[in-house]
Amino acid sequence: MNELAIIILFIFIIGTSILGAIPGMRSTLSPESWAVGGRDFGRWMNWFIMAGEVYTAFAFLGASGWAYQKGGPVFYILGYGALGYMVGYHILPKISVYGRRHNLITQGDLVEYLYNSRPLGILVSCIGVAFLLPYLQLQLTGLGLIVEVASFGAISRVTAMLIAFIMVALFVFLSGLKGVASTAVIKDVMMMGAMVFFGIYLPYHYAGGIGPLMNQIQTINPNFLIFPGGTSVLDVSWAMSTLVVMAAGFYMWPHFSTNTFSAKNPDVLKHNAVWLPVCHLLLIFPMLVGFTALIVYAHNPLPSADMAFLFLVKDTFPGWVLGIVGGAGALACMIPAADLLLSTSLLISRNIYAKGLRNGHDVSSHQIKQVARFLILLLTAAALYLSIFHGKLLVNLLLTGYSGVTQFFPIIVLGMFWKKASKLASICGLIVGEGLVFYLILNGMSAPAIAGYHLNAGFIALSANMIVFIIVSLITKTGKTNLA
Repeated sequence: MNELAIIILFIFIIGTSILGAIPGMRSTLSPESWAVGGRDFGRWMNWFIMAGEVYTAFAFLGASGWAYQKGGPVFYILGYGALGYMVGYHILPKISVYGRRHNLITQGDLVEYLYNSRPLGILVSCIGVAFLLPYLQLQLTGLGLIVEVASFGAISRVTAMLIAFIMVALFVFLSGLKGVASTAVIKDVMMMGAMVFFGIYLPYHYAGGIGPLMNQIQTINPNFLIFPGGTSVLDVSWAMSTLVVMAAGFYMWPHFSTNTFSAKNPDVLKHNAVWLPVCHLLLIFPMLVGFTALIVYAHNPLPSADMAFLFLVKDTFPGWVLGIVGGAGALACMIPAADLLLSTSLLISRNIYAKGLRNGHDVSSHQIKQVARFLILLLTAAALYLSIFHGKLLVNLLLTGYSGVTQFFPIIVLGMFWKKASKLASICGLIVGEGLVFYLILNGMSAPAIAGYHLNAGFIALSANMIVFIIVSLITKTGKTNLA
Protein backbone atom coordinates (compact mmCIF):
# COMPACT_ATOMS: atom_id res chain seq x y z
CA MET A 1 0.00 0.00 0.00
CA ASN A 2 2.86 2.37 0.79
CA GLU A 3 4.53 1.68 -2.56
CA LEU A 4 1.23 2.17 -4.38
CA ALA A 5 0.70 5.51 -2.62
CA ILE A 6 4.17 6.68 -3.70
CA ILE A 7 3.58 5.57 -7.29
CA ILE A 8 0.31 7.50 -7.42
CA LEU A 9 2.03 10.59 -6.01
CA PHE A 10 4.72 10.50 -8.69
CA ILE A 11 2.16 9.94 -11.44
CA PHE A 12 0.38 13.13 -10.39
CA ILE A 13 3.53 15.23 -10.07
CA ILE A 14 5.33 14.08 -13.22
CA GLY A 15 2.17 13.72 -15.36
CA THR A 16 1.01 17.22 -14.50
CA SER A 17 4.44 18.67 -15.24
CA ILE A 18 4.51 17.05 -18.68
CA LEU A 19 1.02 18.33 -19.42
CA GLY A 20 2.02 21.82 -18.36
CA ALA A 21 5.08 21.77 -20.62
CA ILE A 22 3.16 20.72 -23.76
CA PRO A 23 2.13 24.26 -24.91
CA GLY A 24 5.77 25.35 -24.89
CA MET A 25 6.99 22.18 -26.61
CA ARG A 26 4.45 22.42 -29.43
CA SER A 27 5.52 25.87 -30.57
CA THR A 28 7.72 28.80 -29.68
CA LEU A 29 5.60 31.16 -27.63
CA SER A 30 5.81 34.91 -28.15
CA PRO A 31 6.63 36.97 -25.05
CA GLU A 32 2.97 37.99 -24.73
CA SER A 33 1.75 34.39 -25.13
CA TRP A 34 4.24 33.22 -22.53
CA ALA A 35 3.43 35.96 -20.02
CA VAL A 36 -0.36 36.45 -20.32
CA GLY A 37 -1.45 33.52 -22.50
CA GLY A 38 -1.81 35.65 -25.63
CA ARG A 39 -4.77 37.46 -24.00
CA ASP A 40 -7.14 34.89 -25.48
CA PHE A 41 -8.35 32.83 -22.49
CA GLY A 42 -12.06 32.13 -22.75
CA ARG A 43 -14.55 31.86 -19.91
CA TRP A 44 -13.66 28.47 -18.52
CA MET A 45 -9.90 28.58 -19.01
CA ASN A 46 -9.78 31.88 -17.16
CA TRP A 47 -12.27 30.54 -14.59
CA PHE A 48 -10.02 27.62 -13.74
CA ILE A 49 -6.88 29.71 -13.40
CA MET A 50 -8.75 32.16 -11.14
CA ALA A 51 -10.29 29.29 -9.14
CA GLY A 52 -6.81 27.84 -8.73
CA GLU A 53 -6.09 30.56 -6.20
CA VAL A 54 -8.84 29.19 -3.96
CA TYR A 55 -7.74 25.55 -4.10
CA THR A 56 -4.22 25.86 -2.74
CA ALA A 57 -2.45 24.27 0.22
CA PHE A 58 -4.76 26.41 2.33
CA ALA A 59 -7.84 24.47 1.17
CA PHE A 60 -6.41 21.11 2.25
CA LEU A 61 -4.40 22.15 5.28
CA GLY A 62 -5.64 25.55 6.43
CA ALA A 63 -9.42 25.30 6.26
CA SER A 64 -9.58 21.87 7.91
CA GLY A 65 -6.86 22.87 10.41
CA TRP A 66 -8.72 26.03 11.45
CA ALA A 67 -11.98 24.08 11.85
CA TYR A 68 -10.19 21.51 14.03
CA GLN A 69 -8.34 24.04 16.17
CA LYS A 70 -10.35 27.29 16.16
CA GLY A 71 -13.94 26.29 15.41
CA GLY A 72 -16.42 29.09 14.62
CA PRO A 73 -13.90 31.66 13.31
CA VAL A 74 -13.21 29.37 10.32
CA PHE A 75 -16.52 30.43 8.77
CA TYR A 76 -15.03 33.79 7.75
CA ILE A 77 -13.56 31.86 4.80
CA LEU A 78 -16.99 31.49 3.20
CA GLY A 79 -17.76 35.19 3.57
CA TYR A 80 -14.62 36.73 2.12
CA GLY A 81 -14.97 34.85 -1.18
CA ALA A 82 -18.47 36.14 -1.85
CA LEU A 83 -17.41 39.72 -1.10
CA GLY A 84 -14.13 39.40 -3.00
CA TYR A 85 -15.83 38.20 -6.18
CA MET A 86 -18.31 41.07 -5.94
CA VAL A 87 -15.38 43.49 -5.91
CA GLY A 88 -13.81 41.59 -8.82
CA TYR A 89 -17.00 41.93 -10.89
CA HIS A 90 -16.53 45.70 -10.94
CA ILE A 91 -12.75 46.15 -11.11
CA LEU A 92 -11.38 43.24 -13.18
CA PRO A 93 -13.14 44.11 -16.47
CA LYS A 94 -11.73 47.64 -16.30
CA ILE A 95 -8.24 46.31 -15.55
CA SER A 96 -8.59 43.97 -18.55
CA VAL A 97 -9.51 46.85 -20.87
CA TYR A 98 -6.47 48.88 -19.74
CA GLY A 99 -4.23 45.85 -20.18
CA ARG A 100 -5.30 45.08 -23.74
CA ARG A 101 -5.38 48.72 -24.84
CA HIS A 102 -1.96 49.64 -23.43
CA ASN A 103 -0.14 46.29 -23.56
CA LEU A 104 0.12 45.94 -19.77
CA ILE A 105 1.59 42.71 -18.38
CA THR A 106 2.03 43.17 -14.63
CA GLN A 107 0.47 44.97 -11.69
CA GLY A 108 3.43 47.36 -11.78
CA ASP A 109 2.54 48.25 -15.39
CA LEU A 110 -1.03 49.01 -14.32
CA VAL A 111 0.01 51.35 -11.50
CA GLU A 112 2.56 53.05 -13.75
CA TYR A 113 -0.15 53.69 -16.35
CA LEU A 114 -2.77 54.90 -13.86
CA TYR A 115 -0.48 57.58 -12.41
CA ASN A 116 1.87 58.10 -15.33
CA SER A 117 4.69 57.33 -12.91
CA ARG A 118 7.32 54.71 -13.55
CA PRO A 119 8.91 55.08 -10.06
CA LEU A 120 5.53 54.36 -8.43
CA GLY A 121 5.10 51.28 -10.62
CA ILE A 122 8.56 50.07 -9.62
CA LEU A 123 7.84 50.72 -5.91
CA VAL A 124 4.60 48.70 -6.04
CA SER A 125 6.45 45.93 -7.90
CA CYS A 126 9.15 45.74 -5.22
CA ILE A 127 6.54 45.51 -2.46
CA GLY A 128 4.64 42.91 -4.47
CA VAL A 129 7.73 40.73 -4.83
CA ALA A 130 8.35 40.99 -1.07
CA PHE A 131 4.90 39.53 -0.38
CA LEU A 132 4.90 36.96 -3.18
CA LEU A 133 8.12 35.27 -2.06
CA PRO A 134 6.83 34.10 1.34
CA TYR A 135 3.57 33.05 -0.33
CA LEU A 136 5.66 30.88 -2.65
CA GLN A 137 7.52 29.47 0.33
CA LEU A 138 4.19 28.62 1.94
CA GLN A 139 3.26 26.46 -1.05
CA LEU A 140 6.64 24.73 -0.85
CA THR A 141 6.27 23.97 2.83
CA GLY A 142 2.71 22.75 2.41
CA LEU A 143 3.72 20.45 -0.41
CA GLY A 144 6.50 18.95 1.68
CA LEU A 145 4.09 18.23 4.53
CA ILE A 146 1.47 16.68 2.25
CA VAL A 147 3.85 14.38 0.39
CA GLU A 148 5.64 13.31 3.58
CA VAL A 149 2.37 12.21 5.21
CA ALA A 150 0.85 10.77 2.01
CA SER A 151 3.94 8.60 1.39
CA PHE A 152 3.87 7.35 5.01
CA GLY A 153 7.21 9.07 5.62
CA ALA A 154 9.01 7.28 2.77
CA ILE A 155 9.56 10.60 0.95
CA SER A 156 11.00 13.35 3.10
CA ARG A 157 9.78 16.93 2.91
CA VAL A 158 13.04 18.10 1.36
CA THR A 159 12.98 15.43 -1.35
CA ALA A 160 9.35 16.20 -2.16
CA MET A 161 10.03 19.92 -2.48
CA LEU A 162 13.07 19.35 -4.70
CA ILE A 163 11.29 17.02 -7.11
CA ALA A 164 8.02 18.93 -7.35
CA PHE A 165 9.48 22.38 -7.79
CA ILE A 166 12.02 21.31 -10.34
CA MET A 167 8.99 20.07 -12.30
CA VAL A 168 7.12 23.34 -11.68
CA ALA A 169 10.06 25.45 -12.81
CA LEU A 170 10.35 23.32 -15.95
CA PHE A 171 6.82 23.80 -17.23
CA VAL A 172 6.64 27.48 -16.27
CA PHE A 173 10.00 28.01 -18.02
CA LEU A 174 8.68 26.36 -21.20
CA SER A 175 5.02 27.36 -21.34
CA GLY A 176 4.37 30.31 -19.05
CA LEU A 177 0.74 31.10 -18.23
CA LYS A 178 -0.63 28.61 -20.77
CA GLY A 179 1.09 25.80 -18.89
CA VAL A 180 -0.28 27.03 -15.57
CA ALA A 181 -3.82 27.25 -16.98
CA SER A 182 -3.81 23.81 -18.63
CA THR A 183 -2.74 22.11 -15.39
CA ALA A 184 -5.09 24.19 -13.25
CA VAL A 185 -8.07 22.52 -14.92
CA ILE A 186 -7.01 19.04 -13.75
CA LYS A 187 -6.04 20.25 -10.30
CA ASP A 188 -9.29 22.12 -9.65
CA VAL A 189 -11.51 19.23 -10.80
CA MET A 190 -9.60 16.80 -8.60
CA MET A 191 -9.69 19.12 -5.61
CA MET A 192 -13.41 19.78 -5.90
CA GLY A 193 -14.19 16.07 -6.21
CA ALA A 194 -11.94 15.07 -3.30
CA MET A 195 -13.23 17.76 -0.96
CA VAL A 196 -16.89 16.99 -1.62
CA PHE A 197 -16.39 13.24 -1.19
CA PHE A 198 -14.41 13.36 2.04
CA GLY A 199 -16.46 16.25 3.42
CA ILE A 200 -19.61 14.17 3.14
CA TYR A 201 -18.28 10.66 3.79
CA LEU A 202 -16.17 11.25 6.90
CA PRO A 203 -18.89 12.99 9.00
CA TYR A 204 -21.32 10.16 8.16
CA HIS A 205 -18.70 7.48 8.80
CA TYR A 206 -17.70 8.77 12.24
CA ALA A 207 -20.75 10.66 13.48
CA GLY A 208 -23.70 9.41 11.45
CA GLY A 209 -24.19 12.67 9.59
CA ILE A 210 -23.45 16.37 9.64
CA GLY A 211 -26.19 17.17 12.18
CA PRO A 212 -25.03 14.51 14.66
CA LEU A 213 -21.45 15.69 14.15
CA MET A 214 -22.38 19.22 15.20
CA ASN A 215 -24.29 17.86 18.20
CA GLN A 216 -21.22 15.93 19.35
CA ILE A 217 -19.05 19.04 19.03
CA GLN A 218 -21.60 20.97 21.07
CA THR A 219 -21.29 18.32 23.75
CA ILE A 220 -17.50 18.61 23.79
CA ASN A 221 -17.50 22.43 23.77
CA PRO A 222 -20.83 24.32 23.63
CA ASN A 223 -19.17 27.53 22.38
CA PHE A 224 -16.79 26.01 19.83
CA LEU A 225 -18.96 26.65 16.76
CA ILE A 226 -19.58 30.34 17.48
CA PHE A 227 -17.20 33.28 17.65
CA PRO A 228 -14.57 33.35 19.11
CA GLY A 229 -14.62 29.54 19.17
CA GLY A 230 -11.40 28.00 20.42
CA THR A 231 -9.67 31.41 20.54
CA SER A 232 -9.83 34.46 22.76
CA VAL A 233 -9.68 37.29 20.20
CA LEU A 234 -11.22 36.05 16.92
CA ASP A 235 -14.65 37.42 17.75
CA VAL A 236 -17.39 38.97 15.61
CA SER A 237 -15.65 42.36 15.28
CA TRP A 238 -12.48 40.58 14.16
CA ALA A 239 -14.49 38.59 11.60
CA MET A 240 -16.22 41.67 10.15
CA SER A 241 -12.97 43.63 9.84
CA THR A 242 -11.22 40.59 8.35
CA LEU A 243 -13.95 40.23 5.73
CA VAL A 244 -13.37 43.85 4.68
CA VAL A 245 -9.61 43.32 4.43
CA MET A 246 -9.84 40.10 2.44
CA ALA A 247 -12.57 41.36 0.13
CA ALA A 248 -10.51 44.45 -0.64
CA GLY A 249 -7.25 42.54 -0.91
CA PHE A 250 -8.44 39.42 -2.73
CA TYR A 251 -7.53 40.72 -6.20
CA MET A 252 -4.67 42.92 -5.04
CA TRP A 253 -2.15 40.08 -5.14
CA PRO A 254 0.14 40.86 -8.11
CA HIS A 255 -0.44 37.56 -9.90
CA PHE A 256 -4.16 38.30 -10.23
CA SER A 257 -3.35 41.25 -12.50
CA THR A 258 -1.42 38.97 -14.84
CA ASN A 259 -4.27 36.44 -14.79
CA THR A 260 -6.77 39.21 -15.51
CA PHE A 261 -4.79 40.36 -18.55
CA SER A 262 -5.13 36.82 -19.98
CA ALA A 263 -8.91 37.15 -20.55
CA LYS A 264 -9.95 37.67 -24.16
CA ASN A 265 -12.58 40.27 -23.20
CA PRO A 266 -14.11 41.92 -20.10
CA ASP A 267 -17.24 39.74 -20.30
CA VAL A 268 -15.09 36.70 -19.45
CA LEU A 269 -14.21 38.28 -16.11
CA LYS A 270 -17.80 39.29 -15.33
CA HIS A 271 -18.96 35.75 -16.05
CA ASN A 272 -16.28 34.32 -13.78
CA ALA A 273 -17.07 36.70 -10.94
CA VAL A 274 -20.62 35.33 -11.01
CA TRP A 275 -19.64 31.65 -11.07
CA LEU A 276 -16.48 31.58 -8.94
CA PRO A 277 -18.49 31.67 -5.67
CA VAL A 278 -19.71 28.16 -6.56
CA CYS A 279 -16.21 26.76 -6.15
CA HIS A 280 -15.61 28.87 -3.05
CA LEU A 281 -18.65 27.40 -1.31
CA LEU A 282 -17.05 23.97 -1.63
CA LEU A 283 -14.56 25.03 1.05
CA ILE A 284 -17.25 24.09 3.56
CA PHE A 285 -16.29 20.44 2.98
CA PRO A 286 -12.69 20.56 4.29
CA MET A 287 -14.15 22.43 7.28
CA LEU A 288 -16.45 19.46 7.91
CA VAL A 289 -13.40 17.18 7.75
CA GLY A 290 -11.70 19.35 10.37
CA PHE A 291 -14.76 19.22 12.61
CA THR A 292 -14.82 15.43 12.21
CA ALA A 293 -11.17 15.25 13.25
CA LEU A 294 -12.09 17.12 16.42
CA ILE A 295 -14.30 14.27 17.66
CA VAL A 296 -12.07 11.49 16.29
CA TYR A 297 -8.96 12.82 18.01
CA ALA A 298 -10.70 14.28 21.07
CA HIS A 299 -8.60 12.15 23.42
CA ASN A 300 -5.48 11.99 21.26
CA PRO A 301 -4.76 15.49 19.90
CA LEU A 302 -2.91 15.80 16.61
CA PRO A 303 0.68 17.12 16.64
CA SER A 304 -0.33 19.79 14.12
CA ALA A 305 -3.80 21.14 13.38
CA ASP A 306 -2.91 21.57 9.71
CA MET A 307 -2.53 17.80 9.39
CA ALA A 308 -6.17 17.10 10.34
CA PHE A 309 -7.32 16.30 6.80
CA LEU A 310 -4.38 14.04 5.91
CA PHE A 311 -4.28 12.17 9.22
CA LEU A 312 -8.00 11.46 9.15
CA VAL A 313 -7.79 10.06 5.60
CA LYS A 314 -4.68 8.04 6.54
CA ASP A 315 -6.41 6.52 9.56
CA THR A 316 -9.64 5.77 7.69
CA PHE A 317 -8.76 4.53 4.19
CA PRO A 318 -6.25 2.18 2.49
CA GLY A 319 -2.88 3.64 1.54
CA TRP A 320 -3.72 4.08 -2.14
CA VAL A 321 -6.54 6.48 -1.23
CA LEU A 322 -4.10 8.62 0.71
CA GLY A 323 -1.87 8.53 -2.39
CA ILE A 324 -4.67 10.06 -4.45
CA VAL A 325 -5.38 12.69 -1.79
CA GLY A 326 -1.68 13.44 -1.52
CA GLY A 327 -1.45 13.77 -5.30
CA ALA A 328 -4.35 16.22 -5.36
CA GLY A 329 -2.79 18.11 -2.45
CA ALA A 330 0.57 18.24 -4.22
CA LEU A 331 -1.10 19.76 -7.28
CA ALA A 332 -2.87 22.24 -4.99
CA CYS A 333 0.58 23.51 -4.03
CA MET A 334 2.36 23.14 -7.38
CA ILE A 335 -0.06 25.03 -9.63
CA PRO A 336 -0.47 28.16 -7.47
CA ALA A 337 3.31 28.10 -6.97
CA ALA A 338 3.76 28.09 -10.74
CA ASP A 339 1.50 31.13 -11.03
CA LEU A 340 3.44 32.88 -8.27
CA LEU A 341 6.77 32.06 -9.92
CA LEU A 342 5.60 33.50 -13.23
CA SER A 343 4.25 36.73 -11.75
CA THR A 344 7.26 37.30 -9.51
CA SER A 345 9.70 36.76 -12.37
CA LEU A 346 7.76 39.21 -14.55
CA LEU A 347 7.66 41.90 -11.85
CA ILE A 348 11.42 41.65 -11.41
CA SER A 349 12.37 41.35 -15.09
CA ARG A 350 9.91 43.85 -16.57
CA ASN A 351 9.42 46.47 -13.87
CA ILE A 352 12.43 46.31 -11.58
CA TYR A 353 15.13 45.31 -14.10
CA ALA A 354 14.02 46.67 -17.48
CA LYS A 355 12.20 49.82 -16.35
CA GLY A 356 14.21 50.41 -13.18
CA LEU A 357 17.80 49.29 -13.44
CA ARG A 358 17.97 49.64 -17.24
CA ASN A 359 15.54 52.57 -17.37
CA GLY A 360 13.82 50.97 -20.37
CA HIS A 361 16.80 51.46 -22.68
CA ASP A 362 17.47 48.78 -25.33
CA VAL A 363 15.47 46.07 -23.57
CA SER A 364 13.18 44.18 -25.95
CA SER A 365 10.20 42.04 -24.97
CA HIS A 366 12.16 38.94 -25.96
CA GLN A 367 15.03 39.94 -23.67
CA ILE A 368 12.56 40.51 -20.80
CA LYS A 369 11.12 37.05 -21.44
CA GLN A 370 14.59 35.47 -21.30
CA VAL A 371 15.44 37.32 -18.08
CA ALA A 372 12.10 36.21 -16.58
CA ARG A 373 12.79 32.57 -17.53
CA PHE A 374 16.22 32.76 -15.90
CA LEU A 375 14.64 34.30 -12.81
CA ILE A 376 12.20 31.38 -12.57
CA LEU A 377 15.14 29.05 -12.02
CA LEU A 378 16.76 31.49 -9.59
CA LEU A 379 13.55 32.09 -7.62
CA THR A 380 12.85 28.37 -7.40
CA ALA A 381 16.33 27.75 -6.01
CA ALA A 382 15.98 30.65 -3.54
CA ALA A 383 12.58 29.47 -2.31
CA LEU A 384 13.87 25.92 -1.88
CA TYR A 385 16.88 27.14 0.06
CA LEU A 386 14.80 29.32 2.39
CA SER A 387 12.23 26.56 2.94
CA ILE A 388 14.86 23.94 3.75
CA PHE A 389 17.42 25.89 5.75
CA HIS A 390 15.58 28.97 7.03
CA GLY A 391 12.00 27.85 7.44
CA LYS A 392 11.20 30.57 9.99
CA LEU A 393 12.99 33.43 8.25
CA LEU A 394 9.94 34.60 6.32
CA VAL A 395 7.23 33.67 8.81
CA ASN A 396 6.69 37.20 10.09
CA LEU A 397 6.66 38.62 6.58
CA LEU A 398 4.16 35.95 5.53
CA LEU A 399 1.83 37.01 8.34
CA THR A 400 1.73 40.49 6.83
CA GLY A 401 1.02 39.17 3.32
CA TYR A 402 -2.74 39.61 2.94
CA SER A 403 -2.83 42.76 5.03
CA GLY A 404 0.13 44.07 3.05
CA VAL A 405 -1.24 43.60 -0.47
CA THR A 406 -4.60 45.02 0.67
CA GLN A 407 -2.83 48.38 0.94
CA PHE A 408 -2.73 48.45 -2.88
CA PHE A 409 -6.53 48.78 -2.94
CA PRO A 410 -6.73 52.61 -2.78
CA ILE A 411 -3.94 52.97 -5.35
CA ILE A 412 -5.56 50.70 -7.91
CA VAL A 413 -9.31 51.06 -7.31
CA LEU A 414 -9.44 54.79 -6.57
CA GLY A 415 -6.85 55.25 -9.28
CA MET A 416 -9.28 53.76 -11.80
CA PHE A 417 -12.52 55.32 -10.59
CA TRP A 418 -11.60 58.69 -8.99
CA LYS A 419 -10.10 61.42 -11.15
CA LYS A 420 -8.73 63.35 -8.17
CA ALA A 421 -6.49 60.45 -7.08
CA SER A 422 -2.89 61.65 -7.18
CA LYS A 423 0.54 60.12 -7.24
CA LEU A 424 1.57 61.86 -4.01
CA ALA A 425 -1.56 60.54 -2.27
CA SER A 426 -0.70 57.02 -3.44
CA ILE A 427 2.80 57.21 -2.03
CA CYS A 428 1.70 58.74 1.29
CA GLY A 429 -1.16 56.28 1.75
CA LEU A 430 1.04 53.32 0.88
CA ILE A 431 3.74 54.34 3.33
CA VAL A 432 1.20 54.80 6.15
CA GLY A 433 -0.64 51.56 5.36
CA GLU A 434 2.40 49.32 5.00
CA GLY A 435 4.08 50.94 7.98
CA LEU A 436 1.10 50.17 10.21
CA VAL A 437 0.85 46.60 8.90
CA PHE A 438 4.46 45.87 9.77
CA TYR A 439 4.32 47.65 13.12
CA LEU A 440 1.16 45.92 14.32
CA ILE A 441 1.80 42.40 13.07
CA LEU A 442 5.52 42.23 13.78
CA ASN A 443 4.75 43.35 17.33
CA GLY A 444 2.25 40.53 17.79
CA MET A 445 -0.86 42.69 17.36
CA SER A 446 -2.58 40.92 14.48
CA ALA A 447 -5.96 41.58 16.13
CA PRO A 448 -5.49 44.58 18.47
CA ALA A 449 -8.38 45.71 20.65
CA ILE A 450 -9.70 49.22 20.02
CA ALA A 451 -12.50 50.49 22.27
CA GLY A 452 -13.14 46.90 23.29
CA TYR A 453 -13.38 45.57 19.71
CA HIS A 454 -10.76 43.25 18.24
CA LEU A 455 -9.96 44.42 14.72
CA ASN A 456 -7.85 42.90 11.98
CA ALA A 457 -4.51 44.76 11.78
CA GLY A 458 -4.92 45.06 8.01
CA PHE A 459 -8.28 46.78 8.48
CA ILE A 460 -6.73 49.40 10.76
CA ALA A 461 -3.92 49.97 8.25
CA LEU A 462 -6.31 50.13 5.28
CA SER A 463 -8.54 52.65 7.07
CA ALA A 464 -5.57 54.92 7.76
CA ASN A 465 -4.32 54.40 4.20
CA MET A 466 -7.69 55.43 2.71
CA ILE A 467 -7.98 58.50 4.92
CA VAL A 468 -4.49 59.72 4.03
CA PHE A 469 -5.05 58.93 0.34
CA ILE A 470 -8.28 60.93 0.14
CA ILE A 471 -7.03 63.90 2.18
CA VAL A 472 -3.76 64.24 0.25
CA SER A 473 -5.59 63.89 -3.08
CA LEU A 474 -8.02 66.67 -2.14
CA ILE A 475 -5.21 68.92 -0.88
CA THR A 476 -3.02 68.52 -3.95
CA LYS A 477 -6.04 68.81 -6.31
CA THR A 478 -3.83 67.86 -9.24
CA GLY A 479 -5.40 64.50 -9.94
CA LYS A 480 -4.32 62.34 -12.85
CA THR A 481 -4.36 62.76 -16.56
CA ASN A 482 -7.61 61.49 -18.05
CA LEU A 483 -7.50 57.75 -18.53
CA ALA A 484 -8.38 56.26 -21.89
